[in-house]
Amino acid sequence: MLSNRLKSIACLIKKEDKVMDIGCDHAILGIYLVKNNILENIVVSDINQKALNNAIKNIKKYKLQDKIDPILSNGINIIDENINTIIISGLGTNTIIKILSHPNLKQINKLIIQSNNDHYLLRKYLVLKEYYITHESIVYDRGHYYINIVFEKGKRKYSFKELKYGPFLINGNKKYFEFLLKKKRAVLENIPKYKIITIIKHKKEEIFLKRLAK
Repeated sequence: MLSNRLKSIACLIKKEDKVMDIGCDHAILGIYLVKNNILENIVVSDINQKALNNAIKNIKKYKLQDKIDPILSNGINIIDENINTIIISGLGTNTIIKILSHPNLKQINKLIIQSNNDHYLLRKYLVLKEYYITHESIVYDRGHYYINIVFEKGKRKYSFKELKYGPFLINGNKKYFEFLLKKKRAVLENIPKYKIITIIKHKKEEIFLKRLAK
């Protein structure tokens, strides 16, 4: 059964997207997309041979060898010329940026990314690469919040706060910002009192998060 985390990504795929799922693990998402006629075919990749072998077993189990193409790859260094959409989920932002730093990024029109951390850095990097944000959503699954961000080719300017908290997310999502506020207060409690400048910085963020959590 597909997790809520992965279902939230599946909802962002359109029939016309030519997709490569990077870091596919067991190819569960790819299988779901094809079996439910969301996509006719998909390329799935993983840097880990063992993980890719598990993906291949699952693809054979559902007899989808003619619709799902598994490849051993560390990202977009090996990519079909028809691919225009990339999915990356379950990885950290630094790893994602390393993957996307390849010249093959120029052929990608759409990026669906569910990073584990540092969404500010991710937004900033891709905006500088001339992508803009067309969708953001939050999903809560098994005790964790996950953020989906869809980037498409194009230029748009964003404020620091929009890059930090998301241009779509700052208009709502009370529970998520309550969660961030709680984390921020925990950080403040552990900062030594003599680090006044650090405390002031975090206090400013706390005030802004209070507004978003209202």
